[in-house]
Amino acid sequence: MTAISVRTAMSVAADAHTAVRDIAQGVTQPDMSVVIFFTSVRFDLPELGRCLQQAFDCPVIGCTSAGEFVSGMGYQKGSMVAASISSRELAVRPVLVEGITDFSGEQAARLVSELVAAPVEQDNAAGTFALLMIDGLAGAEEQVVYSLQKAFGSIPVVGGSAGDDFNWRETFVYHDGTFHSGVALLTLFETNLPFAVLQTQHFIRSEVRFEITSANPETRTVFTINNRPAATVYAEAVGVSENELTPAHVSLHPLILWVGGQHYVRSVREALPDGSITFNSAVEEGLVLYLGTGHDIVANLENALEDSLVKVPYPKLLIGFECAHRRLEVEAQGLADRVRLVLDRMENIGFHTYGEQVDSLHVNQTFTGVIIGDHF
Repeated sequence: MTAISVRTAMSVAADAHTAVRDIAQGVTQPDMSVVIFFTSVRFDLPELGRCLQQAFDCPVIGCTSAGEFVSGMGYQKGSMVAASISSRELAVRPVLVEGITDFSGEQAARLVSELVAAPVEQDNAAGTFALLMIDGLAGAEEQVVYSLQKAFGSIPVVGGSAGDDFNWRETFVYHDGTFHSGVALLTLFETNLPFAVLQTQHFIRSEVRFEITSANPETRTVFTINNRPAATVYAEAVGVSENELTPAHVSLHPLILWVGGQHYVRSVREALPDGSITFNSAVEEGLVLYLGTGHDIVANLENALEDSLVKVPYPKLLIGFECAHRRLEVEAQGLADRVRLVLDRMENIGFHTYGEQVDSLHVNQTFTGVIIGDHF
């Protein structure tokens, strides 16, 4: 007898009410532990929130996106995707995290202490992980994920930054019938089911070296590299003119931070007219970065899933957070169908993010997530 049941669904309906009706028809099952969704910002979000609250009586977690993906359908735009999980061996506790721009270690410690100390409702919880969905434009991910991971200790925190269909105006996280900006949603999963945290990116550092000589980490802006205008140095390294630094170009050429033998990607958002560059992560003065060189993105994802399945040989659901820049690269190279086939080795749901969180870090151009499985 299986210990977990998963259902996924998608809607491209024109209005919020119909979209939630489609989702509810697709994912509703007995004794749901949680419903997870990701949605385009094109819907009437207040109405969408009200409909979600009315449709489900279990915990519902989700956020807005820069693209979605779901089992059998692959990459989507302008849609709403969802998954439900039903298991006696899973308890889910979401909590809204406010004041993220001033989030402190003390706040994290109190929050985690309250979450972990709460009574466990399911039988024989053997493992715990936390999902984090956070405003993708507040610029607070670094401090929030670092503080939370420090407070959680060995309990992994993994997640993604909410998007807004590449509008770069306002992103939202859902909680208790309402979509909020300037917040995060932290959800604790306590379970006896096997699970594995997934993290992969397909770039390695080249020998092209960049020293950040002037920057504002709070606005994620770099003014000079090697004591020259940042956009000029970066464009020369990429081999294009400054006015050709489009999203398609910069998604193929992120910068790489080398820490402890690991590559962490710092992706470029855009080059500004004053010669500065904005990034999707904080970049500090004095940091040394390297131009990234990409390798087979499909094979990289496939290998990462294979590695994770050693811990979860009977996978039931992949909850994925994939950088929006990865999507741009996949689509530019005509690889979307191949990615779909890789992901469809199991039920899957996810969204394209404005950044990813894993290992206490906020990273870019990475695929992070959690695979939840059955015992046999």
